[in-house]
Amino acid sequence: MLKSILVFRTDRIGDLLVNYPSIITIKKYFKNSEVTLVASKKNMDYAKSLNIFESIYNFPEGNLIKKVKFIKMLRKKFFDYIFVFDGKDRSAISLIFLKSSCKVALMKSKKFNKIFNLTKIKHINNDEKTSIPQLYQEMLDKSNIKVKISDYNFLLTKENNNFSSNINIKNYILLHLDEKWISGMYINKYKDIDPGYYEFIEFINNISLRENLVITTGIINFKLIDDLKEKYFIKINNKIYEKNNGEKKIYLVFKPTFQDLESLLSTAKILISCHGAITHAAGSLDIKILDIIDENSKKWYQRYTSHIKNYNYIFRNKFSEIKEIIPKKIN
Repeated sequence: MLKSILVFRTDRIGDLLVNYPSIITIKKYFKNSEVTLVASKKNMDYAKSLNIFESIYNFPEGNLIKKVKFIKMLRKKFFDYIFVFDGKDRSAISLIFLKSSCKVALMKSKKFNKIFNLTKIKHINNDEKTSIPQLYQEMLDKSNIKVKISDYNFLLTKENNNFSSNINIKNYILLHLDEKWISGMYINKYKDIDPGYYEFIEFINNISLRENLVITTGIINFKLIDDLKEKYFIKINNKIYEKNNGEKKIYLVFKPTFQDLESLLSTAKILISCHGAITHAAGSLDIKILDIIDENSKKWYQRYTSHIKNYNYIFRNKFSEIKEIIPKKIN
């Protein structure tokens, strides 16, 4: 008998990646099932690339009337199971009005507990201590889905867009240089890294004496990237720049899509990055990770990375300090 399942994940790509093993485990448990995802603008396109959702809806932003109409549309359908994985108030409110024989929510706030109890909605409070995969397991247990979450290496079997074939090296170090490295472009309370142009050049030259290197950027541009493109690399096309360093090569890949990043990770051996969605993609591909995190948020990061096998972290600090630590961690 067909099982209809609704999942709320109205946040970012990284959150969806952490959640994906739970979702695919549910889908495999019910061999005849349809999974509908309520997504956000930030993760909707990527969710489509996963090819496991029969339907994907973007949760409306801002306009209350649009949100009411959206909930009314979903209310016309009956779902055997509804999971609110994202812990958002908007998802919890929607859940109250939707039709299902089993509703389960993971919530940070306890303000919905009374109404959840009245409406017989099963819920788990996010205690900010338990690992995220363990909380997802508890949600499955509460819904009487008696199976252990697996498929943590799901990207190994996901279709590759073969973007990595645009560069002629493999088994390289991938360094993801996004706005999280730059002062004033990330969380203000976190320590700044802020690499200068010349010390960054010295750093990548030293690494590339032993290893091929691919540098990828995020979607936000900044001066260091412009300087690298204009002063250091040779332009191959609008996306790819190249530099020879003796027998080794250094590539700069400008504003790759997330699927491009997955392809590049599939032929890399080490990822160096500030924590983000790319960390979880690398974890799924089981390559070595050097994750740059803020020391004061270490416990928070551990909740999201405890299941990753080849995971190592470096505390955020000035680049003059980090550039000395990274080469030691690579070996």
